[in-house]
Amino acid sequence: MTDIPLTAVPPGHPPGGTAVSVVVPTRDRTTRLLLTLTALAQQTLDRERFEVILVDDAPEPGAVQQVLDAVPEGLPIRSAATGGRGAACARNSGARLARGEVLLFLDDDTVATPRLLEEHLAAHRNPAAAVVHGGIVDLSAFALTPDPQPLQATLTGARGRQIEPGTVAGLGSAAPLLGPRRSFIERTARKVVQSPDYASLRWLTCIGTNTSMRRTVFEKVGGFDEHYGELWGGEDLELGLRLFAAGATFELLDAIAYHLPRARRDTGDLLPRFWRLVADRHDDPRLADVGPFLAGRLPLHELAARLGPVDDAPAPGTVVT
Repeated sequence: MTDIPLTAVPPGHPPGGTAVSVVVPTRDRTTRLLLTLTALAQQTLDRERFEVILVDDAPEPGAVQQVLDAVPEGLPIRSAATGGRGAACARNSGARLARGEVLLFLDDDTVATPRLLEEHLAAHRNPAAAVVHGGIVDLSAFALTPDPQPLQATLTGARGRQIEPGTVAGLGSAAPLLGPRRSFIERTARKVVQSPDYASLRWLTCIGTNTSMRRTVFEKVGGFDEHYGELWGGEDLELGLRLFAAGATFELLDAIAYHLPRARRDTGDLLPRFWRLVADRHDDPRLADVGPFLAGRLPLHELAARLGPVDDAPAPGTVVT
């Protein structure tokens, strides 16, 4: 790990050759986070062209330092802490510290393929590209595997399937044995981009991991909304909603990353609760229907019908830049 002093840089003035800042919020992750950072150390993009901003949102520090002590040498990484204020706060804090003009948000349980950063950067050479989402493949063999405490180098899932830092670069060839699948929201992202019938729902591609945008686009809408605190259920999609209303375009990238998920039992309750709050905050009761949709209780075509045309929708071709 390269120890870089943690200092804020004024937006719009990236020093040196930093082009992409990878913002990774984390909370109590050990092996999953180590695998995430190891994959970033193996990117084809020159290291002087990117940096990693790791933001620890754990109320009590400890897990992150274990990981930082084991990170491969030379990874351009800086760290900060937000003390349990939630993912939106952690992501915003990372974005404020970022030096790059392209912000790539990546979760602490997501393993990038080697060309991921290079391909995100290439996508943003098109001035019309505002929000770019790369594919996510869940490796469901690890859905019931907790993060080891203390840190262990190997993550072991169902039927003894394993991932370790030494196998990260070749994860693509190993993935067929690790229960690969596209999540519900990933399948949705492809539907809303590919079908003109769902053009008003393209903001559903603003998924919190493997999604990049220009700093100017992010700042124009004020970043993630920290109003929801630690409540989980869609602060990333809510950002997408505001980006869409501001005229942002949304694109899908072929380059993928592998997600090491953890099963949750409270999703069916949290998602409707979160989106009722979003509806209140936006003063738009229709948005409460997003929660049941994400929980699998409402089909996409019905959500599109209920939400209808977006009020104050941008003129075709309008782009946030």
